[in-house]
Amino acid sequence: MDRLRRKNLLASHNLWLTVAITIVIAIAVYSKMDAEAFREAADRATRSRAVMETSQRLFSLLRDADSGHRSYLLTGDSRYLAAYNGTLPKLQDAMRDLTGATGPAAPELTRFAAIIHAKLDELAQGIRIRQQGDAAAAMEIVRSDRGRQSMDELRAFSAQIVQNEYPRLEGWRASAMHHGYQTRVLVQVGALGLALMLFFANRRINHLLHSQQKLIEDLDASRERESRDRAALATTLRSIGDAVITTDGQGRVQFVNAVAEALTGWTAGDAEGRPLPDVFRAEDEATRRPAEDLTARVLREGALVGPANHTILVARDGREIPIDDSAAPIHDEQGNIAGVVLVFRDVTLRRRAQRHLEDSESRYRLLFESNPSPMWVYDTATLAFLAVNAAATAHYGYSREEFLSMTLRDIRPPEDVPALIADTHIPTTEAHTDGPWRHRKKDGSVIFVEITAHPICFGGANAVLVMATDITERRGLEEQLRQAQKLEAVGQLAGGIAHDFNNLLTVIEGYAEMIRADQAADDPQREPLDEILVAAQRAASLTRQLLAFSRRQVLQPVRLSLNANVASTQRMLSRLLGEDIQIKIQAAENLWDVWADPGQIDQIILNLAVNARDAMQRGGTLTIETSNLELSESEARKLDTTPGQYTSLSLSDTGHGMDEETRRHIFEPFFTTKEVGRGTGLGLSTVWGIVKQSGGFIRVTSEPGKGSRFAICLPRAAGRAAAAPHPDSAGVPQAAGATILLLEDDTTVQHLVSTMLKSAGYRVLPASTPSEALTICANFTVHIDLLLTDMVLPEDDGASVAEQAVVLRPSLKIMFMSGYTEHPVLQRPSFNRSVPFLQKPFTKAQLTSKVREALQ
Repeated sequence: MDRLRRKNLLASHNLWLTVAITIVIAIAVYSKMDAEAFREAADRATRSRAVMETSQRLFSLLRDADSGHRSYLLTGDSRYLAAYNGTLPKLQDAMRDLTGATGPAAPELTRFAAIIHAKLDELAQGIRIRQQGDAAAAMEIVRSDRGRQSMDELRAFSAQIVQNEYPRLEGWRASAMHHGYQTRVLVQVGALGLALMLFFANRRINHLLHSQQKLIEDLDASRERESRDRAALATTLRSIGDAVITTDGQGRVQFVNAVAEALTGWTAGDAEGRPLPDVFRAEDEATRRPAEDLTARVLREGALVGPANHTILVARDGREIPIDDSAAPIHDEQGNIAGVVLVFRDVTLRRRAQRHLEDSESRYRLLFESNPSPMWVYDTATLAFLAVNAAATAHYGYSREEFLSMTLRDIRPPEDVPALIADTHIPTTEAHTDGPWRHRKKDGSVIFVEITAHPICFGGANAVLVMATDITERRGLEEQLRQAQKLEAVGQLAGGIAHDFNNLLTVIEGYAEMIRADQAADDPQREPLDEILVAAQRAASLTRQLLAFSRRQVLQPVRLSLNANVASTQRMLSRLLGEDIQIKIQAAENLWDVWADPGQIDQIILNLAVNARDAMQRGGTLTIETSNLELSESEARKLDTTPGQYTSLSLSDTGHGMDEETRRHIFEPFFTTKEVGRGTGLGLSTVWGIVKQSGGFIRVTSEPGKGSRFAICLPRAAGRAAAAPHPDSAGVPQAAGATILLLEDDTTVQHLVSTMLKSAGYRVLPASTPSEALTICANFTVHIDLLLTDMVLPEDDGASVAEQAVVLRPSLKIMFMSGYTEHPVLQRPSFNRSVPFLQKPFTKAQLTSKVREALQ
């Protein structure tokens, strides 16, 4: 390409030079021709002008000669002959010029010369006559007028010559001017052409000089780059991790890097110029014969060779090193093979690692097959199972053959397949754990799993190794924990508002009851007061339910038989459920006693029965069953409770049942599926709270269209405990005159309770703070029979105040009241639950009854 470019450039230069020379020659030739034509035209013009001037000069001289001649003839005075004689030489010179002329005017000039000669002869004759003294003859000549006639003829002929010669003069002058102009134009055009050529030639020369300079710079830069590249290549070859040997076209060693020196045992200086087989002595590992000379093969075939397998390099010192080797041709600028580069590396460590890998694969197989967690390998492209372990076949129910004919889609529910496709659309590139995912077993059951995935290469295909962990049971426990936390939060709210709310209800209900008691039976104000009392009781019932499900109420458990509670509530349930619902009782014999609050057990039965009634709008059957239950450790873990012996109370209905979504929310407070106004959503929440507070658990089974079953399981009573007294108010003697120390920080409630007690015949000592109450107790001049204290106080809790008061007065009776049961004292196992406790709000009758009980 460069050669062709140089050839074209030379041809261009030759062409431009030829054109320039041609222009110069053309200018010279045409200039010479025009110059000769110009000179000829100028000469002809000069001769024409000379003819004109000579003819006019001859006429003028002849006129002067004729005048002198005439004067001499008339006077005979020889002085006039001087003028005549003076003109003769001039006439002779002019005649010579005239007779020597050539060109178109020559004939005329010859005739003009003849006329002049005749005139001169005439004049000479007249002078001779006069000189001879013949004056008369001379006068006759003058009078004859021949002189004038000849002069007129000469004048006319001279004018004719001028007239004829003038156009020729102008023609030759114009011709000379034309040739001069043509010469100037030609010179100017040629000069312009040469100037343009010089301009473009100068630009071309400058361009060529610039190109030459750039080529020189590029060449220098190229040589510098080549030098740097050679240095970098040499540095690279010396520092590369592989061994490198280069040879020339005859297979002689030219370069050996440090790695090759270390492996072969040959230094670069010793190896340079030697045939490659002398330095690179290779043998076949299997046959121990000399390996093929890769350099000779590359030089022969002109292509990359290798890598060869199982080659042993025998070093200069006899060491044997397993290597991988390959060779490639080195090409010069013309593409010819100038040598060979041989690259080889020590694979001792790789061989060792391969053996370790084989051992690892063996261990992997052992770990894979014996792992207790389900494991499998699937193809990332097709999602097909490539391998499964025994735990996977046992857990999912498929045989190994069935697994290997399936894909991941087959163990996922159909609705989850799009999510699977989206998750596996981009193959994983690193180990990760994710989930939970839903998997389907062979029996159709669905489990939740978390997977740990590792991308691997399996049988040449991109695959993923998966270990699955079944978290179905854990999710159930987590769901129970979330439910408990949710109820705990609502319970804290309920307990928090109970104190102030119950204080308000105590005041409302107490004063309404007191006002009503003072009115006549026919008083029209009794009905509004009855409505106030009913509303207050409903509010109190709602508060109790909130406290029940939040497990914040104070229970007073006794040892009891659930069969007795079922029997005692049967008649009430018959009235509550109606005639279209049949009640079946299946009471177990030898039923284990439980430790529970009888009133709360009745509340559980009532709430579950009402719930069953609402589920059987068109009638049905309610079955109440009691039984003994042994709970194993595995069952207890699933239910998040303790193993052991339990007594079960179950209520089953034939109603419309519940789906899974509803079943997950039934114990949430205020959750209900009933119409607005037909329930508060606290019934089952209350049941749940009572059971949990009593140390039990609930089992719920339900299916849409098949009814529901609630099994209440309470721990078996392990020993006896003193039952809480339930004295009949009629059988308790009046303690008229007893002194009661009333500790209540709410002044409104304090005033109400004090009024109720005084109206019942008691003496009341009111106190608003623990310190005030203890000060009264320390005053032994005052007799005190009973300390009635609120549990929540500004300085201390009621139980602590009671303990300090008993220290001061050991015989002092204690009674607690509270509208807030969240206080930690009430939740402590050490709290004395045998001490009479009155839950706010309460009526006067409930107050006086509980006071009489405490005073016994």
